[in-house]
Amino acid sequence: MFGGLGEVLRSPIRVSFTMKEGASHIVSLLAEMNTGLLLKQIFNAASSVTLLALVATGLFIIFGMMKVINMAHGEFFMLGAYTMWWLLQRGVNFWFNLAASAVVVGLCGMVVERTIIQRLYARGDLSTLLATFGLSILLQRGVAIMFGDRPQFVSSPISGGPVILGNTYPTYQILATVFAIMAIAAVMLVFLRTDFGLRARATIANPAMAAALGVDTARMNAVSFALGSALAGFAGALAAPFVSVVPAMGLDWVVRSFLVVIVAGVGSIAAAIGGAAIVGGWEAGFTATHDATYAQITVLVIVWALVLLRPRGLFTGELWRRLRLTVSAKPHAPGLTGTRRRE
Repeated sequence: MFGGLGEVLRSPIRVSFTMKEGASHIVSLLAEMNTGLLLKQIFNAASSVTLLALVATGLFIIFGMMKVINMAHGEFFMLGAYTMWWLLQRGVNFWFNLAASAVVVGLCGMVVERTIIQRLYARGDLSTLLATFGLSILLQRGVAIMFGDRPQFVSSPISGGPVILGNTYPTYQILATVFAIMAIAAVMLVFLRTDFGLRARATIANPAMAAALGVDTARMNAVSFALGSALAGFAGALAAPFVSVVPAMGLDWVVRSFLVVIVAGVGSIAAAIGGAAIVGGWEAGFTATHDATYAQITVLVIVWALVLLRPRGLFTGELWRRLRLTVSAKPHAPGLTGTRRRE
Protein backbone atom coordinates (compact mmCIF):
# COMPACT_ATOMS: atom_id res chain seq x y z
CA MET A 1 0.00 0.00 0.00
CA PHE A 2 2.79 2.40 0.85
CA GLY A 3 5.96 2.91 -1.10
CA GLY A 4 8.04 1.42 1.70
CA LEU A 5 5.89 -1.67 1.84
CA GLY A 6 6.80 -2.42 -1.74
CA GLU A 7 10.44 -3.10 -0.89
CA VAL A 8 10.57 -6.84 -1.38
CA LEU A 9 13.58 -8.73 -0.19
CA ARG A 10 15.11 -11.03 -2.80
CA SER A 11 15.98 -13.94 -0.53
CA PRO A 12 15.02 -17.38 -2.02
CA ILE A 13 12.30 -18.30 0.45
CA ARG A 14 9.81 -21.00 -0.55
CA VAL A 15 6.17 -19.85 -0.68
CA SER A 16 3.84 -21.52 1.80
CA PHE A 17 0.19 -21.03 2.47
CA THR A 18 -0.02 -22.50 5.95
CA MET A 19 -0.05 -20.42 9.10
CA LYS A 20 2.79 -22.34 10.76
CA GLU A 21 5.19 -22.26 7.83
CA GLY A 22 4.27 -18.68 6.97
CA ALA A 23 5.05 -17.57 10.51
CA SER A 24 8.37 -19.45 10.45
CA HIS A 25 9.33 -17.68 7.23
CA ILE A 26 8.66 -14.28 8.79
CA VAL A 27 10.59 -15.19 11.94
CA SER A 28 13.56 -16.42 9.93
CA LEU A 29 13.47 -13.28 7.83
CA LEU A 30 13.47 -11.06 10.91
CA ALA A 31 16.52 -12.93 12.16
CA GLU A 32 18.35 -12.18 8.91
CA MET A 33 17.35 -8.53 8.70
CA ASN A 34 19.59 -5.74 9.81
CA THR A 35 18.24 -3.41 12.46
CA GLY A 36 17.52 -0.55 10.07
CA LEU A 37 15.48 -2.66 7.68
CA LEU A 38 13.62 -4.30 10.56
CA LEU A 39 12.63 -0.90 11.96
CA LYS A 40 11.50 0.20 8.52
CA GLN A 41 9.27 -2.84 8.12
CA ILE A 42 7.81 -2.35 11.59
CA PHE A 43 7.07 1.28 10.75
CA ASN A 44 5.37 0.36 7.48
CA ALA A 45 3.35 -2.34 9.24
CA ALA A 46 2.25 0.14 11.93
CA SER A 47 1.15 2.63 9.27
CA SER A 48 -0.85 -0.02 7.44
CA VAL A 49 -2.44 -1.33 10.64
CA THR A 50 -3.55 2.09 11.90
CA LEU A 51 -5.28 3.01 8.64
CA LEU A 52 -6.98 -0.38 8.49
CA ALA A 53 -8.00 -0.02 12.13
CA LEU A 54 -9.53 3.39 11.36
CA VAL A 55 -11.64 1.96 8.52
CA ALA A 56 -12.53 -1.12 10.58
CA THR A 57 -13.59 1.03 13.54
CA GLY A 58 -16.10 2.80 11.32
CA LEU A 59 -17.37 -0.55 10.07
CA PHE A 60 -17.51 -1.88 13.63
CA ILE A 61 -19.85 0.96 14.64
CA ILE A 62 -22.15 0.24 11.70
CA PHE A 63 -21.90 -3.54 11.47
CA GLY A 64 -20.71 -4.70 14.87
CA MET A 65 -22.86 -2.38 16.97
CA MET A 66 -25.82 -1.43 14.76
CA LYS A 67 -26.01 -4.88 13.08
CA VAL A 68 -26.17 -3.22 9.65
CA ILE A 69 -24.22 -5.13 6.99
CA ASN A 70 -22.87 -2.12 5.12
CA MET A 71 -21.36 -3.33 1.87
CA ALA A 72 -20.93 0.31 0.80
CA HIS A 73 -18.41 1.04 3.56
CA GLY A 74 -15.53 0.77 1.08
CA GLU A 75 -17.29 3.30 -1.16
CA PHE A 76 -17.38 5.75 1.74
CA PHE A 77 -13.60 5.28 1.92
CA MET A 78 -13.45 5.98 -1.83
CA LEU A 79 -15.63 9.09 -1.47
CA GLY A 80 -13.22 10.44 1.15
CA ALA A 81 -10.29 10.01 -1.23
CA TYR A 82 -12.17 11.61 -4.13
CA THR A 83 -13.28 14.51 -1.92
CA MET A 84 -9.64 15.12 -1.04
CA TRP A 85 -8.62 14.99 -4.72
CA TRP A 86 -11.52 17.18 -5.92
CA LEU A 87 -10.88 19.90 -3.35
CA LEU A 88 -7.15 19.89 -4.08
CA GLN A 89 -7.92 20.47 -7.76
CA ARG A 90 -9.65 23.68 -6.70
CA GLY A 91 -6.77 24.91 -4.59
CA VAL A 92 -8.19 24.09 -1.17
CA ASN A 93 -5.64 23.43 1.59
CA PHE A 94 -4.73 19.76 2.08
CA TRP A 95 -5.10 19.80 5.87
CA PHE A 96 -8.51 21.45 5.67
CA ASN A 97 -9.53 18.78 3.17
CA LEU A 98 -8.92 16.04 5.74
CA ALA A 99 -11.65 17.42 7.98
CA ALA A 100 -13.85 18.34 5.02
CA SER A 101 -13.69 14.79 3.65
CA ALA A 102 -14.83 13.35 6.97
CA VAL A 103 -17.70 15.85 7.21
CA VAL A 104 -18.85 15.34 3.60
CA VAL A 105 -18.81 11.55 3.83
CA GLY A 106 -20.41 11.65 7.28
CA LEU A 107 -23.29 13.71 5.88
CA CYS A 108 -23.62 11.26 3.00
CA GLY A 109 -23.81 8.44 5.53
CA MET A 110 -26.53 10.24 7.46
CA VAL A 111 -28.57 10.69 4.28
CA VAL A 112 -28.14 6.99 3.46
CA GLU A 113 -29.28 5.99 6.95
CA ARG A 114 -32.31 8.26 6.88
CA THR A 115 -33.46 7.34 3.39
CA ILE A 116 -32.51 3.65 3.06
CA ILE A 117 -31.26 1.94 6.22
CA GLN A 118 -33.89 3.36 8.58
CA ARG A 119 -36.64 1.58 6.65
CA LEU A 120 -34.92 -1.80 7.02
CA TYR A 121 -34.24 -2.02 10.78
CA ALA A 122 -37.48 -3.84 11.57
CA ARG A 123 -37.01 -6.53 8.93
CA GLY A 124 -34.17 -8.26 10.79
CA ASP A 125 -32.87 -10.06 7.70
CA LEU A 126 -30.25 -9.48 5.02
CA SER A 127 -32.09 -6.55 3.49
CA THR A 128 -29.36 -4.13 4.51
CA LEU A 129 -26.75 -6.29 2.77
CA LEU A 130 -28.68 -6.21 -0.51
CA ALA A 131 -29.51 -2.51 -0.21
CA THR A 132 -25.95 -1.40 0.58
CA PHE A 133 -24.52 -3.74 -2.07
CA GLY A 134 -26.68 -1.99 -4.64
CA LEU A 135 -25.63 1.35 -3.19
CA SER A 136 -21.95 0.43 -3.53
CA ILE A 137 -22.43 -0.32 -7.23
CA LEU A 138 -24.35 2.92 -7.67
CA LEU A 139 -21.62 4.97 -5.98
CA GLN A 140 -18.84 3.29 -7.95
CA ARG A 141 -20.49 3.85 -11.32
CA GLY A 142 -21.64 7.34 -10.37
CA VAL A 143 -18.10 8.40 -9.52
CA ALA A 144 -16.81 6.74 -12.69
CA ILE A 145 -19.32 8.70 -14.79
CA MET A 146 -18.42 11.97 -13.10
CA PHE A 147 -14.62 11.65 -13.00
CA GLY A 148 -13.85 8.71 -15.27
CA ASP A 149 -12.15 5.38 -14.53
CA ARG A 150 -8.66 6.81 -15.02
CA PRO A 151 -6.61 6.80 -11.80
CA GLN A 152 -6.20 10.13 -10.05
CA PHE A 153 -3.25 10.95 -7.82
CA VAL A 154 -2.87 13.07 -4.71
CA SER A 155 0.57 14.48 -3.91
CA SER A 156 1.88 14.31 -0.38
CA PRO A 157 1.72 17.74 1.30
CA ILE A 158 5.10 17.18 2.94
CA SER A 159 8.17 15.76 1.25
CA GLY A 160 11.14 14.09 2.85
CA GLY A 161 11.45 12.81 6.36
CA PRO A 162 13.92 11.81 9.04
CA VAL A 163 16.64 9.31 8.15
CA ILE A 164 17.24 6.59 10.74
CA LEU A 165 19.86 3.87 10.25
CA GLY A 166 20.01 4.61 6.55
CA ASN A 167 16.23 4.45 5.91
CA THR A 168 13.98 7.43 5.24
CA TYR A 169 10.74 7.68 7.18
CA PRO A 170 8.35 9.96 5.23
CA THR A 171 7.02 12.76 7.39
CA TYR A 172 3.51 12.53 5.99
CA GLN A 173 3.36 8.80 6.63
CA ILE A 174 4.28 9.50 10.25
CA LEU A 175 1.60 12.19 10.51
CA ALA A 176 -1.02 9.97 8.86
CA THR A 177 -0.30 7.26 11.40
CA VAL A 178 -0.58 9.74 14.27
CA PHE A 179 -3.84 11.21 12.91
CA ALA A 180 -5.36 7.74 12.56
CA ILE A 181 -4.43 6.86 16.14
CA MET A 182 -5.85 10.15 17.41
CA ALA A 183 -9.12 9.60 15.54
CA ILE A 184 -9.54 6.09 16.94
CA ALA A 185 -8.73 7.29 20.46
CA ALA A 186 -11.26 10.12 20.12
CA VAL A 187 -13.99 7.69 19.04
CA MET A 188 -13.24 5.39 21.96
CA LEU A 189 -13.45 8.30 24.39
CA VAL A 190 -16.73 9.46 22.87
CA PHE A 191 -18.33 6.01 23.12
CA LEU A 192 -16.94 5.11 26.54
CA ARG A 193 -16.76 8.41 28.46
CA THR A 194 -19.54 10.70 27.24
CA ASP A 195 -23.30 10.86 27.63
CA PHE A 196 -23.66 10.62 23.86
CA GLY A 197 -21.68 7.38 23.89
CA LEU A 198 -23.85 6.02 26.69
CA ARG A 199 -27.02 6.86 24.77
CA ALA A 200 -25.59 5.41 21.56
CA ARG A 201 -24.61 2.13 23.24
CA ALA A 202 -28.00 1.93 24.94
CA THR A 203 -29.77 2.45 21.62
CA ILE A 204 -27.65 -0.21 19.95
CA ALA A 205 -28.06 -2.72 22.79
CA ASN A 206 -31.82 -2.32 23.38
CA PRO A 207 -33.62 0.27 21.22
CA ALA A 208 -37.01 -0.25 22.88
CA MET A 209 -35.66 0.25 26.39
CA ALA A 210 -33.59 3.26 25.32
CA ALA A 211 -36.66 4.86 23.73
CA ALA A 212 -38.66 4.22 26.91
CA LEU A 213 -35.97 6.09 28.86
CA GLY A 214 -36.28 9.13 26.63
CA VAL A 215 -33.51 8.54 24.09
CA ASP A 216 -34.21 9.67 20.54
CA THR A 217 -33.22 6.35 18.99
CA ALA A 218 -33.80 7.45 15.40
CA ARG A 219 -31.40 10.35 15.87
CA MET A 220 -28.82 8.19 17.63
CA ASN A 221 -28.87 5.62 14.81
CA ALA A 222 -28.42 8.34 12.21
CA VAL A 223 -25.54 9.98 14.08
CA SER A 224 -23.83 6.63 14.75
CA PHE A 225 -24.09 5.63 11.09
CA ALA A 226 -22.77 9.05 10.07
CA LEU A 227 -19.84 8.68 12.48
CA GLY A 228 -18.89 5.28 11.08
CA SER A 229 -19.09 6.67 7.54
CA ALA A 230 -17.05 9.74 8.48
CA LEU A 231 -14.25 7.55 9.82
CA ALA A 232 -14.10 5.71 6.50
CA GLY A 233 -14.05 9.02 4.63
CA PHE A 234 -11.31 10.39 6.86
CA ALA A 235 -9.26 7.24 6.31
CA GLY A 236 -9.73 7.58 2.55
CA ALA A 237 -8.51 11.15 2.61
CA LEU A 238 -5.49 10.16 4.74
CA ALA A 239 -4.61 7.29 2.41
CA ALA A 240 -5.08 9.25 -0.83
CA PRO A 241 -1.38 10.18 -1.20
CA PHE A 242 -0.40 6.50 -0.83
CA VAL A 243 -2.77 4.93 -3.37
CA SER A 244 -4.30 5.48 -6.80
CA VAL A 245 -7.69 7.14 -6.45
CA VAL A 246 -10.08 5.07 -8.58
CA PRO A 247 -13.81 4.27 -8.27
CA ALA A 248 -13.17 0.64 -7.23
CA MET A 249 -10.50 1.44 -4.62
CA GLY A 250 -12.83 0.73 -1.69
CA LEU A 251 -13.36 -2.95 -2.49
CA ASP A 252 -10.09 -4.12 -0.97
CA TRP A 253 -10.65 -2.04 2.15
CA VAL A 254 -14.19 -3.22 2.84
CA VAL A 255 -13.13 -6.87 2.44
CA ARG A 256 -10.20 -6.42 4.82
CA SER A 257 -12.39 -4.52 7.29
CA PHE A 258 -14.96 -7.32 7.38
CA LEU A 259 -12.11 -9.78 7.93
CA VAL A 260 -10.99 -7.66 10.88
CA VAL A 261 -14.47 -7.77 12.41
CA ILE A 262 -14.71 -11.52 11.84
CA VAL A 263 -11.32 -12.13 13.45
CA ALA A 264 -11.90 -9.81 16.40
CA GLY A 265 -15.60 -10.35 17.03
CA VAL A 266 -18.05 -7.62 17.93
CA GLY A 267 -17.04 -7.18 21.55
CA SER A 268 -15.78 -3.58 21.53
CA ILE A 269 -13.96 -0.97 19.49
CA ALA A 270 -10.73 -2.14 21.11
CA ALA A 271 -11.44 -5.58 19.62
CA ALA A 272 -11.53 -4.01 16.15
CA ILE A 273 -8.10 -2.52 16.80
CA GLY A 274 -6.77 -5.92 17.86
CA GLY A 275 -8.25 -7.54 14.77
CA ALA A 276 -6.68 -4.87 12.55
CA ALA A 277 -3.31 -5.53 14.18
CA ILE A 278 -3.62 -9.23 13.36
CA VAL A 279 -4.87 -8.86 9.77
CA GLY A 280 -2.85 -5.78 8.83
CA GLY A 281 0.28 -6.87 10.67
CA TRP A 282 0.25 -10.31 9.08
CA GLU A 283 -0.27 -8.84 5.61
CA ALA A 284 2.55 -6.34 6.05
CA GLY A 285 4.94 -8.95 7.43
CA PHE A 286 4.14 -11.52 4.77
CA THR A 287 4.33 -8.95 1.96
CA ALA A 288 7.91 -8.23 2.97
CA THR A 289 8.85 -11.75 1.87
CA HIS A 290 6.22 -12.70 -0.71
CA ASP A 291 3.87 -11.29 -3.29
CA ALA A 292 0.86 -9.42 -1.90
CA THR A 293 -1.48 -12.02 -3.39
CA TYR A 294 0.07 -14.74 -1.22
CA ALA A 295 -0.32 -12.50 1.82
CA GLN A 296 -4.04 -12.15 1.13
CA ILE A 297 -4.40 -15.90 0.68
CA THR A 298 -2.74 -16.60 4.02
CA VAL A 299 -5.04 -14.06 5.70
CA LEU A 300 -8.05 -15.92 4.32
CA VAL A 301 -6.60 -19.19 5.65
CA ILE A 302 -6.13 -17.62 9.08
CA VAL A 303 -9.70 -16.26 9.09
CA TRP A 304 -11.04 -19.66 8.02
CA ALA A 305 -9.16 -21.37 10.85
CA LEU A 306 -10.30 -18.79 13.43
CA VAL A 307 -13.93 -19.12 12.34
CA LEU A 308 -13.67 -22.85 13.04
CA LEU A 309 -11.88 -22.44 16.36
CA ARG A 310 -13.42 -19.18 17.61
CA PRO A 311 -16.61 -18.53 15.63
CA ARG A 312 -17.51 -15.54 17.84
CA GLY A 313 -14.11 -13.92 17.35
CA LEU A 314 -10.88 -13.79 19.32
CA PHE A 315 -11.79 -10.85 21.55
CA THR A 316 -15.07 -12.16 22.93
CA GLY A 317 -16.05 -14.25 25.89
CA GLU A 318 -16.39 -13.70 29.62
CA LEU A 319 -12.88 -12.34 30.20
CA TRP A 320 -13.16 -9.72 27.47
CA ARG A 321 -16.69 -8.83 28.55
CA ARG A 322 -15.51 -8.11 32.10
CA LEU A 323 -12.56 -6.11 30.81
CA ARG A 324 -14.85 -4.04 28.57
CA LEU A 325 -17.25 -3.36 31.41
CA THR A 326 -14.36 -2.30 33.62
CA VAL A 327 -13.00 0.10 31.01
CA SER A 328 -16.38 1.61 30.19
CA ALA A 329 -17.65 1.86 33.75
CA LYS A 330 -18.82 5.30 34.87
CA PRO A 331 -19.64 6.49 38.41
CA HIS A 332 -23.05 7.66 37.21
CA ALA A 333 -25.03 7.74 34.01
CA PRO A 334 -26.63 11.18 33.69
CA GLY A 335 -27.32 10.52 30.00
CA LEU A 336 -30.10 8.07 30.86
CA THR A 337 -31.01 8.68 34.48
CA GLY A 338 -33.40 11.42 35.29
CA THR A 339 -34.76 11.57 31.72
CA ARG A 340 -38.43 11.76 31.06
CA ARG A 341 -40.22 9.25 28.94
CA ARG A 342 -40.90 10.51 25.43
CA GLU A 343 -44.53 11.07 24.67
